[in-house]
Amino acid sequence: MKIIGPCLISLLLAGCALETPPPSTGYLPASAFATIAAGEDSPMAAINDATYVFAHPASIQGQPAQAALAIASLDAMAGQFSTVPRWSNMSSIAKLQMLQARHDVRALLGIRPGTQSQTVVDCFSQLAALLGAGNQQAALNLLASPFFMNPPAQTLATLTNMPYVASANIATQHASQFLYPGGGTSNTGMFN
Repeated sequence: MKIIGPCLISLLLAGCALETPPPSTGYLPASAFATIAAGEDSPMAAINDATYVFAHPASIQGQPAQAALAIASLDAMAGQFSTVPRWSNMSSIAKLQMLQARHDVRALLGIRPGTQSQTVVDCFSQLAALLGAGNQQAALNLLASPFFMNPPAQTLATLTNMPYVASANIATQHASQFLYPGGGTSNTGMFN
């Protein structure tokens, strides 16, 4: 009995140590969609934006500010879907798909693994504002942040000519199906 007690406690503690920590979660600034989704709840606007952009990247070619905002949206919502109680009924498969999409998009852009979501969300929200205002030099300076592994010009070129990312399209579509079970998002033509 003296040996079983400590062994049982050790096994229980080992099981606790194996629990996966929640994913890093970021939040978009309240003003992120002020001009294109007035009155819409920020998380809903974010997933609508990401769903449209990742389904139709050709529609934003030459518009790196739009790509940056969609990336901030994807990064934020991937974490929020897995950590915020509001989304607890969402399919666990959709949540995992969003996290995988976030990983894939970050890899495409050369974002250093382990970068906190709020850092990514803040950077890409600021980038969207800078590029939207035509301040390319300030945007390039921001892209020189140490959590980017690619040169700033390469990252900006990727945003300017955003490629199709299958995992991001699939993940945002599945998340949107949960949010709009009747079909589609409320802003499928957001950038038309």
